[in-house]
Amino acid sequence: MGDKKLFQINVSLKEGEYEKFVHAYKETSYRSKAAYARKLLLGKPATVLYRNRSLDEFIESGVQLRKQLKLLIAKESLTTEEKTDLQQKLASIVELLITIVDLCKQK
Repeated sequence: MGDKKLFQINVSLKEGEYEKFVHAYKETSYRSKAAYARKLLLGKPATVLYRNRSLDEFIESGVQLRKQLKLLIAKESLTTEEKTDLQQKLASIVELLITIVDLCKQK
């Protein structure tokens, strides 16, 4: 594999332009502004995050709750009626989580 020569470009932005760039950068998954700027300059698609941190944390809590309920349903100590009730509640929780995520994506 040959040596790759790197070139550097300096870009001047007005304060408002820089603030817009930083705001857009914070909505992405890139670890550096340079990586994000490189994608933009080369006209390549940039990965943008549509959810916010609190929604991600909420979803993670919902996933953990779902896992715990599944474990509870699998226990032998529950009656068939109790298992059916928990399965219905679990299905309802999953539907609600999907609805919440879909609504947040629309905003």
